[in-house]
Amino acid sequence: MKTDFRCLMTLLTLSAMLIACSDAPGEPDTANTADSAIRVDLAEQPASQAAQRSQDASEAASTLETEILLGSAVKRLCSSVLVSGRTQQHVMENELNNPALAQVTFTFDNDLVTAIGGDQSVSALYRDQIGCTLLKNTSADVLRAQFNPDLFPARPVLPDAEWPLGNQVTLPDSIPGVDLQAINQAVDLAFEDMEPDQNIDTRAVLVIHKGRIIAEKYAEPFHADMPQLGWSMTKTVTAALTGILAGDGLAHIDMPANVAEWRANGDERRAITLEQLLRMSSGLQYSEVYTAGSMSDVILMLYTTGDTAGFSIDKPLEYDPGSTFYYSSGTTNIISRLNRQLFNNFQSYFNFPQERLFGKLGMNSAVMEADASGTFVGSSYMYATPRDWAKIGLLFMQDGVWNGERILPEGWVEYSLTPAGSATRGQYGMQIWLNAGAAGNSQDRPLPNLPTNAYYLSGFEGQNIVMLPDQELIVLRMGVTTRGPRPIWALTEAVMNAVSD
Repeated sequence: MKTDFRCLMTLLTLSAMLIACSDAPGEPDTANTADSAIRVDLAEQPASQAAQRSQDASEAASTLETEILLGSAVKRLCSSVLVSGRTQQHVMENELNNPALAQVTFTFDNDLVTAIGGDQSVSALYRDQIGCTLLKNTSADVLRAQFNPDLFPARPVLPDAEWPLGNQVTLPDSIPGVDLQAINQAVDLAFEDMEPDQNIDTRAVLVIHKGRIIAEKYAEPFHADMPQLGWSMTKTVTAALTGILAGDGLAHIDMPANVAEWRANGDERRAITLEQLLRMSSGLQYSEVYTAGSMSDVILMLYTTGDTAGFSIDKPLEYDPGSTFYYSSGTTNIISRLNRQLFNNFQSYFNFPQERLFGKLGMNSAVMEADASGTFVGSSYMYATPRDWAKIGLLFMQDGVWNGERILPEGWVEYSLTPAGSATRGQYGMQIWLNAGAAGNSQDRPLPNLPTNAYYLSGFEGQNIVMLPDQELIVLRMGVTTRGPRPIWALTEAVMNAVSD
């Protein structure tokens, strides 16, 4: 591509499978008396061995489940309290009200938050400016030495001006061609359950028209200045940072990714390009499942390892690179590590988003969090206020230009919004969701009630920013919806229909 970018299975299941294979009777081999003796021994004591192995596997699975439970809880508590500024009680009553956590003790000790359950404990370290990190295969002192918050770029001081250049918001009483009453009604509905007893838990809604916030609502105790977790909306930010590095001539998206573990002769993964990673088309085996009790790859990656990229890099190929679209958070964290490798030290890497993206946009709340290896968890862990999150959408709507300054390289947004060849319904670009539809049949698209040029950021539990370029509309919704339909689509459709120009 030219410079301008145009031209587990669970552990218990695995153990059970291994047990079945180990204990399966084989055909006798009379030519090998030693092997025959082993087979006789296995035949004489299969029940006791199988029982022991089953017990060991069950204990290991239970230990892993507890590690995941404690890790996910302490990470959320640490970030929600120390990054967002929420009370521990509110987090416990809402996100951490799982009965399995009833016997877990949480402690705050300066910059360390610890969850203790039974004979296990998991801690997260808070570092000013870069948030919370699970302590996995490292120590708090090692992490503290990675980063000096005193050397972090100063957060921007916003002028006394209307958003987005300032942080003043004056909601309009009327706009020609816009039915504000219908929009406000749709915003109110986004805070109400769409199904009986859904507990939709919408926390923020913004509607932006022609670069101006025209509707805004929060649920207590959330407010305009409280950062919220974007989950996988972070992926689009990771791609934007990659674009900046590509514009600097440091990242080369059409070349094989610089992954040391893939360089061996005969390793087919060495052919995977950075672009294929960006387009979720690497072909790497991965399971992205979030159902309760799941021990899928994404869960294991986030809560049992200190190296999210390394976990994902170790995955084997399942498909030919570039041939198959599969959404994978692990893929994004590989990109994060590739970006980190372009810096001489952790401090420069941690400072980079603030220097080149957030500071330029006046995002004075954004926090990207890293794993214990020092790589941003670019798949999942960015906090920002809803108004700051909306600036990412507005940057894309403005073709990567902000207040007259080009932030993203020329052509990067257009290239990002070009469907991946492997996304058969035109549903994905470069770390961003699309609605283009199948090649030659745009009617076959994910959101038939929205235009084909709509695109959006999407995160776990219902974090969404939807862009409708034709009407210069952005619709944002944040919250914690764990079951039932997400309100964003009905909200977006109602807002779209309320704007005639």
